[in-house]
Amino acid sequence: MAEDDSSRPEASETPSVDAAELESIGSRAAYDAFLADARAIEPGFIEECCADIVLAYRSVVHGVENVLGSGSVVVGRLPNVNVVELSMLPRLAQALAFAALQVERELELASFGKLYDRVQHLRRKLRKAADALAESRLLPDADVDEVWLRGKHDVLDDCLSLVALLRRNEARIAGRSPVVASDLVEAEQLVGQLRVMLGQQGVESSGGATSLVNAVEIRDRFWTLLNQRYDVLWRCGAWLYGRAVDERVPPLPVRPALIGKARSAPVEQEAPRSVPEQRRIMNPPPLMPAPPPVSSPASVPVVRDSTRHLQDLQRELERKARFLVRIGVVQPRN
Repeated sequence: MAEDDSSRPEASETPSVDAAELESIGSRAAYDAFLADARAIEPGFIEECCADIVLAYRSVVHGVENVLGSGSVVVGRLPNVNVVELSMLPRLAQALAFAALQVERELELASFGKLYDRVQHLRRKLRKAADALAESRLLPDADVDEVWLRGKHDVLDDCLSLVALLRRNEARIAGRSPVVASDLVEAEQLVGQLRVMLGQQGVESSGGATSLVNAVEIRDRFWTLLNQRYDVLWRCGAWLYGRAVDERVPPLPVRPALIGKARSAPVEQEAPRSVPEQRRIMNPPPLMPAPPPVSSPASVPVVRDSTRHLQDLQRELERKARFLVRIGVVQPRN
């Protein structure tokens, strides 16, 4: 349920379609209610918001209704599950919509708004490329750690670091990266132009620059908070509905990737990837775990996928362990 006009940020006389949809669900009261929780997120865990927030709101409402509509009592008995917190997820999505509207307003007001938006676009492209290269182990271990463990909240510094990383590995990734030399040049030039504009306006004294950067960070904090709490809801849905969970608690919609993934095998060999769609079976009785799927020859490719998934999890744990050692939380073994 949306708030009245007084609870929304000022909008232009002819708002864009996205802004109009965000205004229909955005809530200043919800924003104020969750602001402290959003600000409490550690900077290194902030995720950039690349989602369709309107669709995300609908997914959240659908998921909460399916999990808490008839199973709130049972779900409340699960360990580390706060039913009240889960029931407030639609309000948290409204807070995210309001935070996104603040970003839209700052982009319109700031003279460098469009330039900053373009830098963010290029940064996402560079980061997706670096993520793919790190996942494929095409980068040295030190650079893999930099890709996965570096704080991502500073857009300009992160963009230049990614440019430097891709350039110093140019020989290793030649022909395997979707990022071309012109992308790196454009990213450097735009970051330089933006820094000149911010310096001319006086970042310390001008509210325009800091307002936009802060609005983007707060939006990303709300998105991270929603992601974290929605993951708990999804886990509860998986306990209730088993493999049919994605129908009852749909994943939060993220906008399509800005770059395509490189294919290492012919299209004919990718046909078995349609097998996971067969796992959407009839829903089990309410509040009962779904029975395990019946083995079949068609499920053989899933075994290979599971092995790769375990290897990915192991690499992720190793990266996180190195990160904890680096920040001093865990002492290294002698």
